[in-house]
Amino acid sequence: MVVGFPPGGSSDVSARLVAERMSDEWKQPVIVENKPGAGGTIAAAFVAAAPADGYTLLHVGPGTHAITSVLYKDLSYDALTSFAGVGQIAVSPFVIVVSGSSNVKSMKELLELARAKPGAVSYGSSGSGAGPNVVTEMVALSTGVKFLHVPYKGAAPAAAAALAGQVDFAMVDSASAIPHVQSGKLRALAVTTAQPSPLYRDVPTVAQAAVPGFAYPSSVGFLAPAGTPREVIVRINGALGRALANEMVRNRLNGLGFDAAPMTPEEFDAFMANEVRKYTKIVKDLGLKLN
Repeated sequence: MVVGFPPGGSSDVSARLVAERMSDEWKQPVIVENKPGAGGTIAAAFVAAAPADGYTLLHVGPGTHAITSVLYKDLSYDALTSFAGVGQIAVSPFVIVVSGSSNVKSMKELLELARAKPGAVSYGSSGSGAGPNVVTEMVALSTGVKFLHVPYKGAAPAAAAALAGQVDFAMVDSASAIPHVQSGKLRALAVTTAQPSPLYRDVPTVAQAAVPGFAYPSSVGFLAPAGTPREVIVRINGALGRALANEMVRNRLNGLGFDAAPMTPEEFDAFMANEVRKYTKIVKDLGLKLN
């Protein structure tokens, strides 16, 4: 299972939870390998070129995978035709966080600061073209402000930068945020799901705090190289579904802000295609380019 981001973020954590259960079921090692960089495209290129035998999978964030297919030129793969959907794992919020020592206490105050200092309020994300980068720029466009983007190789480093005060705020996945929010080292200002998250008590959604109707959750799943035999994909999907039905796995996912959300391979293929359509339009509307 190839993860395009460093250890510690939602991609890595959710992959390892599922890999552990699949390894138990199959009585053989299921190895998670991190290949971070370039918004996940290094990992995607590696898996697209791997043998289509079911032994190499891409752990994917559908939104980020869709975004990078638009932003990155001359990729060695196609976001859709180079892969076959295996299944979805879970959905969770992105979280806007500041250092626990920051003077910024709310989304309103963050936006007021950004209006007072156009282009100077910095934010960390898991990389140029990754979901948090695009979602933050959508917040900026919707509220008429301009932020300074500081890309990192993953959500965990971006959260660490916010914690250390190296950036004014960060947009990160819940798995990277929750331990620091619970300890008080980070302060959560808003979540990007349509409904408030039970893990972030008294933290509003972006829709409640700033942009009515705003809802852009994070999701994770698996892709296989195109041409992988259907019976192999169905077998892996079955093992994934059984892993997600395990109470321990579901509880650990919930503790990180995830809700298990399995899909059939066909459903995940359709979801991926929709994400590519949706984010292609968003990237073009925002006029985003790689820095």
